[in-house]
Amino acid sequence: MEEQNRIHARVRALLAKAESTDFAEEAAVYTAKAQELITRYAIDRAVLEEVEGRGQITTRLIEVPSPYPKEKFVLLGGIARANNCRAILGIEHKVLYQMVEDKSLFDLRGRVSTVVGYESDLDAVEMLFTSLLIQAVNEVMAHGTQITEWGENRTRSFRRSFLYQFAWTVRERLAEVTEVARKDAADQKPSLLPVLADREAAVLSVVDERFPGTSPLRSSVTNVEGVVAGEAAGRRADIGSQRLRPGQRTLSP
Repeated sequence: MEEQNRIHARVRALLAKAESTDFAEEAAVYTAKAQELITRYAIDRAVLEEVEGRGQITTRLIEVPSPYPKEKFVLLGGIARANNCRAILGIEHKVLYQMVEDKSLFDLRGRVSTVVGYESDLDAVEMLFTSLLIQAVNEVMAHGTQITEWGENRTRSFRRSFLYQFAWTVRERLAEVTEVARKDAADQKPSLLPVLADREAAVLSVVDERFPGTSPLRSSVTNVEGVVAGEAAGRRADIGSQRLRPGQRTLSP
């Protein structure tokens, strides 16, 4: 636990630096390093838990705030996959009933995702999603209201398309960082590959058991300018972000 707390503190420090810098390239370095550190720690944990026969798969509810929860969920899903977890946009029936009974469901402002994975991996997913969501909001809000030359307000379609493409671009970059870290570790210790494969298979098995019949999320992208801007932001800032100004945390539709 002490080692885990130390790693998490370093990750949070890296993300804080990425959020505070005004230089996208610098943010990219900090946040890519955070993902690399998370991946290497996850590999060490996988080896330890394999030897000791420990490590349990669990679930965690992560709120995906409105507006545009589907597009924001794409970001969460990518972060989850990069960290050997899987995200489902929804709640198990028994958990949902309990939330209704204790009235905690009514405190939510958006949609809820259930993320399945090992505990330490879930911690990483939650930290990264919080940081990257801040960046996504900052980036899209900086573009302001979108009015065509004919006077048509296309702000909603622009933001939806921006967030969707931003999420996919970040997903790709997270996957690249994770793949490189895993390959480097496997080159040093080939026996890691079956261990990591077994853990991924175990997570998928739990998802299939507890969430049967799930299907890929469908989301329409209709604004070309939003797509272009979203991809540029995702590549420019990689997985970094800047701190929110007071009152900017909620993205208006």
